[in-house]
Amino acid sequence: MIDLVDIKEELNNIVKSIGFKIYGQEVKEGFDRPSFFMQLIPLESNLENRNTVENIIMVEIVYFSKDKTELENIKMYELLKSKIFPILKIKDRRVLVRNFRRERIDDILSIKFDLEFKTSSGLQVEFEKADTLVLEMEG
Repeated sequence: MIDLVDIKEELNNIVKSIGFKIYGQEVKEGFDRPSFFMQLIPLESNLENRNTVENIIMVEIVYFSKDKTELENIKMYELLKSKIFPILKIKDRRVLVRNFRRERIDDILSIKFDLEFKTSSGLQVEFEKADTLVLEMEG
């Protein structure tokens, strides 16, 4: 089973493999460029049946490019897309990546995508054991 920590660690590893620093959300100023910020936002966890939970997590990766150019942002978008989309491997699981998109705010690139995956509900449902089985056969 995977959880938010597993997802965050795998995405951090992908960004670190590119060679840039990742800052936590608590850092508001004084960071070096180029750099990344990342956040995971749980959108939905729905009980699909007594055994399965369907989860949807939105990921936002914010990239502060060195020279603040559109070309740098486009290249980074394409690089991250090639490493993440359409299937992200997390531990021994494959997670579906949906709605991979980008937005540019001034010179800052924001990449967002949704991760959809199922986990065990962990419910332990006990049923009363049958004492007698009545079987009627025709024919």
